[in-house]
Amino acid sequence: MNDRPENELLAVAKLGAPRGLKGLVKVHSYSGDFSHIESLKQVLVAPEGEPGKGKTLQVSFVERGGHGLDMAFSGYESPEKARGLTGLLLYLPRELASPLRENEYYIHDLVGMRVLSQGLEAGIVEAVLEGGADPLLELRRTGTGAMSLVPFRKEFVGEVDLKAKSLELLAGWLLE
Repeated sequence: MNDRPENELLAVAKLGAPRGLKGLVKVHSYSGDFSHIESLKQVLVAPEGEPGKGKTLQVSFVERGGHGLDMAFSGYESPEKARGLTGLLLYLPRELASPLRENEYYIHDLVGMRVLSQGLEAGIVEAVLEGGADPLLELRRTGTGAMSLVPFRKEFVGEVDLKAKSLELLAGWLLE
């Protein structure tokens, strides 16, 4: 489907604040799914965009509840120690990330894509932002370098070609 390496690391969750007295930290899954995370025995945690600066932690305890998922890690058994993990991202190899359904994409794959409008390059996707109902593509426009936001909705974005690293902008007027 694409030419990215199978063992490429993807950010799949963000670690939240400690919860309780055992050093549990809340896990905020980017996909909303926890099944690919809850059975892990070890994880790589690192600052955003810097998996090479991460550290591998041994999972000592997992608790699943109505609030989501909490994890505890060896060496971080108190809330004071666990607080140092808050804000770090949990990285997994692509093959262990949440499986994609039809018309779903990893944010990692969208960033850097060329945006085409009526066959011409209109910009590059610089980031994908949370946008309430729908994610927003932050585009750096070709020529001017100006930034624009495009809702990632079928009314505005057509074909996404992972192999060509491009996506079709159906509503060029959004860039005006």
